[in-house]
Amino acid sequence: MGSRHGKVARTPVSPRDPRVLAGLPSARSAGTAASPGRAAATRAQLGTLAEALLDQPSYQQRWRQNLALTRVLDWLETFPGEDWQDRWLLSGAEDQGSRWGPQDLTPALRNRLTAGLGIMIALRAVRPSYAWLSRSRLLGVYASFRRHNQAGTFADVERYAARHQGHEYAAEAVNVLTRMVIVTGKPLRELDLADFGEYTAARQACGSKVAALPMAYDLLRAVGGLEDLPPTLREAQARGQMSVAELVDRYPVANKEIRDVLVHYLVERSAALDYGSLVNLVQVLVDLFWRDLERHHPGICSLHLPGPVAQAWKQRIRTLPNGQARRTFHSVLLAVRAFYLDLLQWSLEDPARWARWAAPSPVGEADIRGYIKETRRRQARMQQRTRTLIPVLPQLIAAAEDELDAAGRMLSAARDAAAGEEFTIDGQRYRRTGRGSSTWRPSALFVTPADQPGPRFDAERLEDNAFWTFAAIEVLRRTGTRIEELLELTHVSLRQYQAPTGEMVPLLQVSPSKTDAERVIPAAPDLVAVLARIIRRIKRDGTVPLLSRYDGYERTFGPPLPHLFQRTTHHQLQVIPPDRIRELLAGLARRAGITDVDGTPLTFTPHDFRRIFSTETVNGGLPIHIAAKLLGHLDLNTTQGYVAVYPEEVIRHYRQFVDQRRTHRPSEEYREPTDTEWDEFRDHFSLRKVALGRCDRPYGTPCQHESACVRCPMLHMSLNQVPRLLEIERNTHERLDEARRLQWLGEVANLQESLRHIADKKRQAERLRQQQADQGELRENALS
Repeated sequence: MGSRHGKVARTPVSPRDPRVLAGLPSARSAGTAASPGRAAATRAQLGTLAEALLDQPSYQQRWRQNLALTRVLDWLETFPGEDWQDRWLLSGAEDQGSRWGPQDLTPALRNRLTAGLGIMIALRAVRPSYAWLSRSRLLGVYASFRRHNQAGTFADVERYAARHQGHEYAAEAVNVLTRMVIVTGKPLRELDLADFGEYTAARQACGSKVAALPMAYDLLRAVGGLEDLPPTLREAQARGQMSVAELVDRYPVANKEIRDVLVHYLVERSAALDYGSLVNLVQVLVDLFWRDLERHHPGICSLHLPGPVAQAWKQRIRTLPNGQARRTFHSVLLAVRAFYLDLLQWSLEDPARWARWAAPSPVGEADIRGYIKETRRRQARMQQRTRTLIPVLPQLIAAAEDELDAAGRMLSAARDAAAGEEFTIDGQRYRRTGRGSSTWRPSALFVTPADQPGPRFDAERLEDNAFWTFAAIEVLRRTGTRIEELLELTHVSLRQYQAPTGEMVPLLQVSPSKTDAERVIPAAPDLVAVLARIIRRIKRDGTVPLLSRYDGYERTFGPPLPHLFQRTTHHQLQVIPPDRIRELLAGLARRAGITDVDGTPLTFTPHDFRRIFSTETVNGGLPIHIAAKLLGHLDLNTTQGYVAVYPEEVIRHYRQFVDQRRTHRPSEEYREPTDTEWDEFRDHFSLRKVALGRCDRPYGTPCQHESACVRCPMLHMSLNQVPRLLEIERNTHERLDEARRLQWLGEVANLQESLRHIADKKRQAERLRQQQADQGELRENALS
């Protein structure tokens, strides 16, 4: 939860700095206005311009074009408007999609009307929307538009696209840029990032894909567009880190003064927090704390909370909106408590600024007393999960190796097969699908089962997924790295160290991550083999490509580095994201059918391998302080929390302790007992049976209460003897009445003491009865 109150780093920001309280930025306006094109041209001008669309036309071609243009102009003139674009919008064709235009037309007339509209689009007299273009099939219109509008620039784009032969999105990327120019009316090189965003939103609203958009971005940059923008669309569209005020304004606070206090407080705390922790703290203080108070107590304007208000909030925070218990509610309470105590401390340092907001904390010591217990429970759950996963880890490793071997043989056979040819793998027949003359991914290795119906799959993608699943498991289990450290490994992370003996020791250098501490891990031969296999796979022209990795915690892109875990996605090299690694591991465990002893499916997460690594190394004899260095822990207690101690380890160490203790004990204590001693020990247990139950005094000790069992704390009551105890109680009351009547004061005191012990025995019997009832209920629930 960060530093303790009063000890946090303070940022040198003036409270009057307007940038501190600046909220979310307003949407920026487009940089370049759309060109009016030829929407205001006359019919005669359009006819003259249309003649240039034909290259050495025949008389029949010219006649067909004039007829098509006449048909669409006649139809548009039936609608009022200042130009052709206005008439197009008033016609309602935008909402009609493929059924636009006059109804009940013959196919021939429909084709002529469509051809005429294509001419209007190519002449820039009409600019349809993205939605209409997505639902319409205008064959040849895009190519005609490129030939007669910014022909030189589009020729450069097509030339760059031709360098990506075999790229399934090359032709579509050129069409994407063409659509954007048609709709926006801008010159091609003046398209900006906002236009890409509008295109994405419009296509997604229609249910269309935008997979070719990243390549369109690359092509536009190649011809000189999108200046001063990042090299990839993903980097350009990334929001990046938001300011504290922007984070706070995601949860609209009604009271502006409280909102400003929260912003100033979080700005000063941000100096000691990473961005991910700052985002979590904003959510806790603004949404889970103050916004919750405003929702249940409209008009609240003070941090000084009345007792009932604070108590009600603490009760609400224990549950999630879906009614389930919130496991992290102690963390929420600690954050709010630190907020109040920080304000109290800062009010002493800077009264003019903070004294007004100093108030008693609604979270007291008693509220956070269970935090240590919850932490221990969470640690116990993690250790139990580790003990559950270690026995099935060999099964996961074997499944990863088998899948990689099968996928490799599948890929090799698919490459050797022609389109439509069948081949056999492990006794099952498959068919290479596709057509040899296809222009869409002609080299794609799509395969479908031939013996029984099944989905088509990509053999290359299947082998790629199998390899990276295998590589992630091997590196994670042999290094114990965190998931972000795994994805930050680069080609230069593998180093060599020359020992004093002259031996070359391979080392794996792990970049600073959570603790900002760099560390070096000795690389075993198996780990070196896996890393070498990865490097051979990702090399292009003898070198590892340089890529920028997106850090999901800090919301930033790193510098271009030769990352090891990189793969081609949509024909673009990218560093594998953490979520993809988690999906691969979960999918492998599901396909392998890994289950617990009770049949519950088990899954592996990247962090599970870190706990398994720490457990196996420490239980294998590695000193825990060395394990802490390998794991990058600054505190040995953290490492101890990762290590799951097995019951056999406890038994073994306890037996060693007992054996060692016996060596220091007198030998006569471990001799064989005589017959007399054994008989005495056996008869001792028969003397433990008394009228009210069982005597639990230690062996060899005399009765301290001279058989006054009702007073003895060693008496274990029997529920069957409760009526006898009640009879003794009635008799004691009668004797007490007699002693009081005859003034036997000593007897009165003894009888009153007996009655007190009898009451204790009755309570003991009631507890035993309740325990038996609870156990019976649990058994019934288990059977049902």
